[in-house]
Amino acid sequence: MPLKPCTHCLAGKQHRASFQHGPAQRKPNVLDVMYSDVCGPMTTNTLGGARYFVTFINDHSRKVWAYALRTKDQVYEVFKGFHDNVERETGRSLKCIRTNNIGEYMGAFRNYCRSNGITHERFVLKTPKHNGIAERMNRTIVERIRTMLSHAKLPKSF
Repeated sequence: MPLKPCTHCLAGKQHRASFQHGPAQRKPNVLDVMYSDVCGPMTTNTLGGARYFVTFINDHSRKVWAYALRTKDQVYEVFKGFHDNVERETGRSLKCIRTNNIGEYMGAFRNYCRSNGITHERFVLKTPKHNGIAERMNRTIVERIRTMLSHAKLPKSF
């Protein structure tokens, strides 16, 4: 009969502490919290020249908005347009956005949030598990694109 490794042996081999998940509690209203992340660079450019995409995910409804980007520095301009559109559509104001703690969400982006009363919560650097909702959505989008291209028998350039 094979021996099971003890929990202490397993803990000694871990490189990181396990990530504790609490019960998922969504916010009660639309636009209370949004998650955002940039995905890329992709190995192949789109026909329009985009190598990245940015997603915005509503915590309440899990509705996703995705925008193609040529460069990461376009995030700020895309967010300004997204912010105007989503507030006009819902009649509510965006209260909080949660992002990674990286360059495209710094500087002008942070100043814009501050001047518009949006709380900008940033996750710890190099911990993608903290922004799991956005990270998982990026992966889902990429997998769906690959599936559709394969099913349509189209080359990667599409």
